[in-house]
Amino acid sequence: MMRDNPQGADLLKEARHVLSDIVMPQLSSETKYQLLMAVRAIKLAERQFLADTETEARLTALLAGYQETKAPETDPARALSSQIRNGNWDASPQVFDFLQEVAAFKLKETGS
Repeated sequence: MMRDNPQGADLLKEARHVLSDIVMPQLSSETKYQLLMAVRAIKLAERQFLADTETEARLTALLAGYQETKAPETDPARALSSQIRNGNWDASPQVFDFLQEVAAFKLKETGS
């Protein structure tokens, strides 16, 4: 889909700039803390706008594939977590690789 400029991530970046560089220096320390929390949320939303949606969709599909039909949880992440705690995937290099890829994806998205 072709989007008009500026795009959502551009708008968030500008809002973050205004809050951080123009508004924040004029605030007391207590309100600066609250503004910093809002700026952090904007930064995270920016990264989510720019996230790799293809990788996210592929990881979501892989996660659904690891859910056993007899698992009581309906959330695939919780189901996989329960299965890992039960030792169901201890010898699975595929699950290990999947979890490493999920961690890398989330670190990239959060900027950590």
